[in-house]
Amino acid sequence: MRSREPLLGTRVDVAVTSLDAATAERTERAMLAAVERWEPVFSVFDAASDLWALRRSGSTDVAELQAVVGLAREWAARTGGAFCPTMAPLMAAWDRAEARGRRPEEAELADAVADAQRMAVEHLDLNALAKGWIADRALTSVREVGGWGDGVGAWLSVGGDLVHGGAGAVRVGVEDPMRPYDNVPPLATIEVANEAVATSGGGRRWWTIDGVRHSKVVDPRTGEPTHTMLSATVVASSAAVADVLATTALILGPDDAADLVAAEGGEFLFVLADGCVVASSDRFRRG
Repeated sequence: MRSREPLLGTRVDVAVTSLDAATAERTERAMLAAVERWEPVFSVFDAASDLWALRRSGSTDVAELQAVVGLAREWAARTGGAFCPTMAPLMAAWDRAEARGRRPEEAELADAVADAQRMAVEHLDLNALAKGWIADRALTSVREVGGWGDGVGAWLSVGGDLVHGGAGAVRVGVEDPMRPYDNVPPLATIEVANEAVATSGGGRRWWTIDGVRHSKVVDPRTGEPTHTMLSATVVASSAAVADVLATTALILGPDDAADLVAAEGGEFLFVLADGCVVASSDRFRRG
């Protein structure tokens, strides 16, 4: 396994299984190089990236960036605004509220919701989609240049969003959001083969206002923090889809999220606010 950090503001891990060590090493390097290729396009942390240029100018001629922005808008429409790639106005409203020690005023929150929902390019943050898209493209690009042979399998994880391709499978652990510590066994495991898995959660980030914690998972349709789920893990056909579904599940809540994941032919494991675990199938092995 090879790792790079930071890439896209997070850790990237790749691993290849092959009887030929040289093939494994070459493929791992190629996948990392593919991720590195896309960082200058999508990075929200680099003011010289193409994403930042789009934010400033309002347009871009980078076809891949145009494509991902289009996908983000499609998912926003499909989810009735629950998926929103322009959350900055809402996050800023709650940041100000924490600083002054008082919840946002109703009018302030309404204005922030309206600003977020119009999806202005100056507020674009594609991390909830781009990390998965890049992971998918890294696998695809290696396959296209003949980097995979018979019996070769590979997986790539970008900030925990993992996609697998080729031979074999990879076992992925689902973190227990009630005990998010490195030395704690996973809540569940699942084997992933030629598919992807992503987990989103809000248990580690919050605003504290007048002694009350408010989750930083905010419903872009209402502006209010959501507290129905601690984490959502989704298995889907691609890392980009798994990424979007896991992010949106926290907003929709377990019932609507389950319907959305099922419509995509995916699987899920949700940890609700009371610690109850809801899984779509026994593919998720507990204990």
